Amino acid sequence: MPDEALAVNGLSVKTGQQYLLKDITWRVPQGENWIVFGMNGCGKTTLLSVLAGFKQPTAGDVRVLGQSYSPDNILALRQRIGWVSGSFFGRYYTKEPVLEIVLSGKLATLGLDTTLDSQDVRQAKALLRAFHLEKVASHPFNLLSNGERQCVLMARALMARPDILIMDEPTAGLDIFAREYLLQIIQELARTSSMTLLFVTHYAEEIFPEFEHCLLLREGKAFASGLTRDVFSTETLSEFIRYPVNVDWQADHPQVQLTVDTPVKQWFEAGLLPSQ
Repeated sequence: MPDEALAVNGLSVKTGQQYLLKDITWRVPQGENWIVFGMNGCGKTTLLSVLAGFKQPTAGDVRVLGQSYSPDNILALRQRIGWVSGSFFGRYYTKEPVLEIVLSGKLATLGLDTTLDSQDVRQAKALLRAFHLEKVASHPFNLLSNGERQCVLMARALMARPDILIMDEPTAGLDIFAREYLLQIIQELARTSSMTLLFVTHYAEEIFPEFEHCLLLREGKAFASGLTRDVFSTETLSEFIRYPVNVDWQADHPQVQLTVDTPVKQWFEAGLLPSQ
């Protein structure tokens, strides 16, 4: 096993004349857990899609577990990466049954492979039970709740027992129970598994102490990377979001506070809103 789970050198992704990612260089040693943090549209999903082998870069090199992607190894490398992304897979999965989607994770394909055997089916059903999804095993993906969909994708990602688990905002749009349940699973995986975890989140309270490293992305570029406690500082985060914030670390979690001067008072004065 190589020392580096991921090695990115000068990575760029361009569509037309617009860069989605530009000149990113980043290293993730094997066994480290990373937070990937950034505003909407900063390129997080694009970056993770490239790392997971589902999108081609325009320039630069990506090495996964010591290998660069090629036509000969891309499927084998994908099988070593668990990839959870509602925004990505939501474009491909509609009426596919839940069990088939989970089974497809064994070979990292979007469809079901005929080489799967009864042991694979037993494993997929065990994962569905672990995520409380056994009752929807035959249901089409598009009829599930957001929480059920995210859990299906998590089960799919774990199907191949990957070396790397990449999670793109897995708690987005979930209700309180589904969110807390999935967060506890993520924290336990970070604490006890040998996988390298990358976790994209928008919420400071989801940054667990097990995720000791952090990459900040802004406008398609790597703004900062390093230890989470160093990156999530008042000075760095204020510069990052271009707005003054205060970061206070409490119980191994960063507490981020913004004091926002909203224009609501002016709206009332201008008659744009009815006053009491």
